[in-house]
Amino acid sequence: MNEWIAAAIAVGAGLVLGSIVSKIVGSQLAKSPVEPLRESASALAGLVFSGFIIIGLLVALGFISPDDLDRLPSDLIAFMPKAISAAIVAIGGNIVATFAQNAVGKAVARSGAAARFAPTIVRMAILAAAMILAAAQLGVDTTVINIAVAALLFGIAGSVALLTGLGGRHVAGEVAAGRVWRRSLEPGDRIKAAGVAGVDIDGVVIDVHPTAIEVGGTESTFFVPNTKLMDSVVERIRPQPVDGPELGR
Repeated sequence: MNEWIAAAIAVGAGLVLGSIVSKIVGSQLAKSPVEPLRESASALAGLVFSGFIIIGLLVALGFISPDDLDRLPSDLIAFMPKAISAAIVAIGGNIVATFAQNAVGKAVARSGAAARFAPTIVRMAILAAAMILAAAQLGVDTTVINIAVAALLFGIAGSVALLTGLGGRHVAGEVAAGRVWRRSLEPGDRIKAAGVAGVDIDGVVIDVHPTAIEVGGTESTFFVPNTKLMDSVVERIRPQPVDGPELGR
């Protein structure tokens, strides 16, 4: 029998046996009264399947190149220091990425969209750098990977800067308009304006916030962006002072 045909049969047998045995193991563990075994049933079944695949590949290697199979244990022993070094770099990178993600999350907790994306971007960047260093420890040529990751990071940084700049310009406009309204409106003033973002405004000013004016209506309270109100004709009605009772002398 041709050695390549025998190798293909060995790999196929590993796939078939691994699939059958892993399903049996997974179903039996899923019925186990021990909760940890039930929760890890799928993971253990996958481990069994991978084991049969490895056995099939080793048998196939024995058919194709028996000499390489004989040298495999010594090659694995020689490769272990590189694998351990790569694992240390990967684990250390994951630890640093976790601490950096938490620190950045706390630093930008009140910055809107940045609070959602910045911690994840920082974590992914550190993990990518750690994976590149780990691959270098394994002897993999990382030149192309370095160029691709650098281009990706520059693209992400440019996108974040652009989005932050555009969003900051809008917020700056609202804050500037809010300064104008603080000089013109006071809590308790009644304002009327037609067609503000498609809505007619008629209510009492509760407060002038940095980016919006809080107005109380007859049934609810709503916030009007400062710049939207700047584009409309606003009628301001000051509350009438209440005269106290005259005291007789």
